[in-house]
Amino acid sequence: MRNVRIFKWVVVLLVIVAFYGVWKALHSPIDQTVYKVEKVNSQITLYITEGSAGATTGFVYQFYLVPSAVTRRDFLKDIGDKYHAFLSTSDAGTKVDISNGAIHLTVKGKVYRFNNGASYSATIYLNASPF
Repeated sequence: MRNVRIFKWVVVLLVIVAFYGVWKALHSPIDQTVYKVEKVNSQITLYITEGSAGATTGFVYQFYLVPSAVTRRDFLKDIGDKYHAFLSTSDAGTKVDISNGAIHLTVKGKVYRFNNGASYSATIYLNASPF
């Protein structure tokens, strides 16, 4: 009878630890700071953030198109909820050229995600190579 009680407590404890692990994994924020800001046109601004998930991971650079009226503080508060990156890369030296409302990006490194659907009256051109 005693073993059954101990087994129940062990199962309950394991379930609690498992739920905590899943919750922590889903809610662990990537620490992002604004790395660079470029004005694209009168309507939008390009924000580049540098993100780190901890000491054992490399930096990730994410690119966002945000309305020009949004402040830096409001942008950082709404990352993930309201604003989503159209490009995620490992290249800190991504070359950004803005001309005539078009954004030309040259990436030398890993491209983790790219979505050209982001638009605020801007066209995005990506030239990527692994080295």
